[in-house]
Amino acid sequence: MKKFKCSEMTQLARELAKAPARLRLRHVSGILRTIQLLDPKREYPFDFISYHVTGYQSKRGRPMSDLPDQGKALIEDLTALADHLTKERPIPAAALPGVLLDTASLSSRFGVSTKTIARWRKRGLVGLWCVAKDERPRLCFWSRSVRAFVGRNMELVKRGASFKVMQDGERESLLKRAREIVAATGATTLHAVTQQLADETGRAIETLRYTLRNFDRDHPEQALFNNVEQSQPVEWTDVVYQAFMEGEGLSALASRWNVSTARIGEAITQGRVSELRRHPIEYMHCAAFDAKNADDQFLGDEFGADQVGSADDDDSSAERIPAGLPAYMEALYRTPLLTAEQERTLFLQMNYRLHRAEMMRQKLIAEDEVNTSAVAAIDAEIDVANRLRQRIAQANLRLVVSVAKRHISSEPDRGLFELVSDGNVALMRSIDKFDVMRGFKFSTYATWSIKRAYAKALPQEQTQRKRYRTGHDEFLAEVHDHRPNVLAFETPEPAIENPTLASSLASLSEQEREVVERRFGLTSAGAAESAEEIAQRTGMELARVKSIEAAALAKLRDRLSGEALQRAG
Repeated sequence: MKKFKCSEMTQLARELAKAPARLRLRHVSGILRTIQLLDPKREYPFDFISYHVTGYQSKRGRPMSDLPDQGKALIEDLTALADHLTKERPIPAAALPGVLLDTASLSSRFGVSTKTIARWRKRGLVGLWCVAKDERPRLCFWSRSVRAFVGRNMELVKRGASFKVMQDGERESLLKRAREIVAATGATTLHAVTQQLADETGRAIETLRYTLRNFDRDHPEQALFNNVEQSQPVEWTDVVYQAFMEGEGLSALASRWNVSTARIGEAITQGRVSELRRHPIEYMHCAAFDAKNADDQFLGDEFGADQVGSADDDDSSAERIPAGLPAYMEALYRTPLLTAEQERTLFLQMNYRLHRAEMMRQKLIAEDEVNTSAVAAIDAEIDVANRLRQRIAQANLRLVVSVAKRHISSEPDRGLFELVSDGNVALMRSIDKFDVMRGFKFSTYATWSIKRAYAKALPQEQTQRKRYRTGHDEFLAEVHDHRPNVLAFETPEPAIENPTLASSLASLSEQEREVVERRFGLTSAGAAESAEEIAQRTGMELARVKSIEAAALAKLRDRLSGEALQRAG
């Protein structure tokens, strides 16, 4: 039995659950009518509620004086009662006159999230479990109950529709700005920071508080506030250094912090030293790096990276480029491959440069002072190592393309260039982890790393896609929707001349129909849109748009004959 705030509602739920199924629609209509009569701020005797729900006068009635905000509690309980009664015995969809909207359709109609729909249900938006022929029951919203809710809660609906989901870029900017505020003011509170951010951005304080709290929970080592919402110490130099590394110039930083550029330069150096103290430089160590003649052995001309040919040095490679390749892949074939000795040379040089940088870092920490020249020397060694790493990566990009092409058939939702991009990330990671002293070929190790990255990324992407599924989207590819067209609820129908196609499109869900109409130019505008344009317009992921399109076309193939498809296409 569902838990209700009002004890009398539990008894009423038991009584209505035992009533004949033919009375279920009458009781649901009574629930809708009663909700419209209630004022959330007033108190009501329970016999008033029972009478309007059932149509019968109760012989037992007493004021519900033991409940605060009785009207509000009763509205929430009545909404839960409708859910409870219809979940046990779903109402046939054909028995409800008008349009039925599922959760996804309703959220799309009002431009709100499914979480907002769930909150609206507690405010009196009644959802009913309905079932159509040969379908599984699903939660729907009757057009009558939607209109009643909107009429009673117009301001609430407007606020929900105007709410803008915070994107990752905006979230990062807010966190960066919050860190700057803490660094500039010293000791402060979460409330003070969110108040200032609200004044600067126009965002609601609760939204900002929620964002900062979530960041502190997920990143305890970088938390801005403690358990009592007091700010943690944040070094001003660390904030300046981070902004500089993100591309902000010296003059802009000096103007923003109202200090000289020389002071900003000192802060950047101090921030870099702090970072070096916290993070050791990782590399693959070799015992030969500790030898006295290591510089001559690994930095001499015989191991010089400049001996490895560049793309401009070997024009003959262009003759072996397969025809019809995109420009990006043609450039890969112009980059010469490495011999086994050249590969060994570059790996040893790269790791030895990082070894030298780590030794300098340890010396800098031991001195316990800011040494600008030492920091510059460390960064110079890291820059050389990065150039060597890039050289190795360029010579192995063809390997990434080769592995990616073999995975296209197993991952049809991901294009070649997306696979290549993911493979490049795995390639750079494998360069950092490869131990050349073990005697194995790097291509063998890199191939294994790239394949493992693909195998790991696919289930993660599927999990992410599931997070964006709303309502009962899991049935989109297998359930036929024979309800009336949900687009008729608020917007006019687009003109479609072919009656067979029009009736077939009416069987699709709203998301499927919208994607198909936009994809094939069946809207009133008449212009076909690409999947990328639809994804950008609707805010869905590209893979999600393609999935909906495929499911919709599968349904249309079942309903239309081949001749009808040719006429419609």
